[in-house]
Amino acid sequence: MAYAVTGAERRLEGALIAAAVVLQLALAPQISIAGGRINFMLILAAVTALDGNERGAVLTGFACGLLYDLSAPVPIGLMALMLTLASFALARVSPPGSSVPSLASIRSVVMFSFAVSILYALLLMLMGRESDPFVALVEHGLTSAILTALIAVPFLFVKGSGNAKRAGARRLRSVRLKERR
Repeated sequence: MAYAVTGAERRLEGALIAAAVVLQLALAPQISIAGGRINFMLILAAVTALDGNERGAVLTGFACGLLYDLSAPVPIGLMALMLTLASFALARVSPPGSSVPSLASIRSVVMFSFAVSILYALLLMLMGRESDPFVALVEHGLTSAILTALIAVPFLFVKGSGNAKRAGARRLRSVRLKERR
């Protein structure tokens, strides 16, 4: 069942997108902890994919990946491809409204972060961009996955705060339908 998106939810999503883009362009290149960097575009793609809208997740994943590729010295198109495919997969397995903060949604975002970050490090190593497997997998892949997963949780709560009202409305509507029967 489709639900109308209110103006407040659109503003919240717009603010979330703007924050992620600004943080990716201004902050992410400046912060490196143990060789890993926070990927705000990965966070945005994951949080958006949790809505269960496959088409929107694919478009957002591609746009986020392309912005990441254009803002970092990496092969152009690799992160765009990975986020497009991973966002589709996450949206496919996520029921609508699963971006409401819960343990399952946090677990999904953490798994998304680890899968994309480690696979990305492996592909960079196979492409010859990284020569040392330890540096590629542990320093870049694992630490980036951990940092990204930690920062993703607040984004999930911000995104979910707008969807929590819709989820409550769905539950209330479901209860009312059951009472009528």
